[in-house]
Amino acid sequence: MDFLAFECHVQGSNRIKLTITKKELAEKFGIQRTSLSRELQKMREEGMIDYDRDHIFIKDVAILSK
Repeated sequence: MDFLAFECHVQGSNRIKLTITKKELAEKFGIQRTSLSRELQKMREEGMIDYDRDHIFIKDVAILSK
């Protein structure tokens, strides 16, 4: 969530463009790519985000402050 909040602020949008691959992002967090994918899917199912290959769309920016 901290990453999403930071990128949302830096990019000035709730549609975050990923500048690195999900594999590289997982490595940055020190987790496996499958774990990152599982968490993203969980957040999608909970209606918090949506995503595609290159973007993460935050459906409710207020969740970032929780």
